[in-house]
Amino acid sequence: MKKIALLLFLLITGSANSYCQEIWAEKVYSPLIKTVKLEVEGVDFLLPMLRLGSNDKVILKFDDLVEGYTQYGYSIIHCNSDWTKSELQPQEYIEGFEQGIIENHANSINTIQRFVHYWQEFPSSMMKFLVSGNYIIKVFADDDPDKVIMVRRFMVYEQEANIRASVMMARSPEFQRSKQELDIFVSPSSNMSFADPNRYLKVIVQQNGRRDNISQLKLRQYRSNELEYSFDNSNLFDAGNEFRNFDFTSMRVRSQTVSNFDYVNGNNIVRLRPIVNRSRLPYTTIGDIDGYYYIRNDRGDDSDLESDYAWVDFYLNSPMDLYGAYYVFGELTDWHYSKQNKMEYNTSLNSYTLSLYLKQGFYNYMIMYNPANTKLFETSKMESNHSEANNSYHIFVYYRKPGTYYDSLIGYHKLTANG
Repeated sequence: MKKIALLLFLLITGSANSYCQEIWAEKVYSPLIKTVKLEVEGVDFLLPMLRLGSNDKVILKFDDLVEGYTQYGYSIIHCNSDWTKSELQPQEYIEGFEQGIIENHANSINTIQRFVHYWQEFPSSMMKFLVSGNYIIKVFADDDPDKVIMVRRFMVYEQEANIRASVMMARSPEFQRSKQELDIFVSPSSNMSFADPNRYLKVIVQQNGRRDNISQLKLRQYRSNELEYSFDNSNLFDAGNEFRNFDFTSMRVRSQTVSNFDYVNGNNIVRLRPIVNRSRLPYTTIGDIDGYYYIRNDRGDDSDLESDYAWVDFYLNSPMDLYGAYYVFGELTDWHYSKQNKMEYNTSLNSYTLSLYLKQGFYNYMIMYNPANTKLFETSKMESNHSEANNSYHIFVYYRKPGTYYDSLIGYHKLTANG
C-alpha cells in the first residue's frame, strides 16, 4: 500500500513539475544593459529566424553602460513550442559547444554616455544546429550561469510544411472596420505526412513583433491532405494603426516629432511633441517599420559605437484616467509592459509623461491602454483600429512527430496585410 501511495505521489508531483516548467521569456535583468538586439545578419526588422542547414546567421548586440570589459558567457537551450525547456540534451540539438564566451567587444567613441558594445553571431564556428524548433540564448556574467543578465529567443525552422495564407478585413460585419482575419492552409511536403494533427501539430500566428496577442489557431477541417484554419475567432486580430515614430538620429536638427533638445546635468534630453489621440481620426497611411527601431547617427561612421544615449521624454495630453493605464509600447520597450514603460500622470503639466533612456536612432511605438484589473492591452483607446493598417503576420507550424519528445518547427511563413 505504501508503494502505491509513493508511486501516486511521484506521478502527481512529476506532472505538477512538468506543468509548472519555466517559460523562457525574453527579458533583460540588468538596468545597465541597453539596446539589446538579436537580428538576422544583414536584414533589418525581421524575427530572428534561421533555416536549418543553411548559412543563415543571427547576431546578438547589446551595450553595457559600465565602463570596462566584463566577460559574458552564453548557453543555448532548446525549447518546446510554448518556450518551456525541451527534453533534448545539448548533444541532441547542437553539434559542437552549446556554451561559449561572447568574443567581440569595443568601447564607445566620442559619446557622453560611455559604454562597451558587445556582439556575437550564432551559430558560431564552434557549433551547428541539428534540429529545428525554438531556442533561447541565456547570457550570464563572470562565468556564472546563475548571474543571468538577459534571455533572447530565436527559431530554427525547416520547410517540411507547405503554407498558403491570406489576410483580409474581418468577414463579420461587426469587425470589418477594426479587425484583420487570416485564412491558413497547411499541407505536408512530399517526404512526410501528418499523424493526428489535432494532437501533434500546432499552428501559431504572431502579429508584427508583439508577443501579447499571439494566437494558436484551431483546426477547422482536414481534407485532401490539407489542414484548413479559418472562420474562427483565433484567426482575428485587432488591426491597430500605423506605428507612431520619432527620429533623433541627429542631436542638432529637430525632426517633425521632436520639440526640443537639451543638455541637463550631463545628460542629453530629447523632448517629443505631445502625443495626439488618434482614436477618432480617420486612417492615414504613413510609412512605419512595424514597431521596430534602428540605431543611426548623423555624425559617425559606426552607428553601434558612435551613437549616444539620451533621455527621451513622452507627453500624452489626456485627462487623468481612473479606470486604466497607458504604456509606451514597441521594440523600444522590448515588446513588454512594465513599470519602466508605464506613463505617469503629471498634475502640473496635465499630461501623462514617461522618460526612456534610448540610443540615437529612428523609433516606432504605440500607446497601449490597460483597463484596470485586467491583463488586456488595447489599441482602440488611443490608436484606434483600422482594417486598412499595414501589419506583418508570422505563421509557425510546429510538429511533434510520434515517438519523439520535442517540437520541430517544420514551417514558417510571413505575409503582410495591405503591404
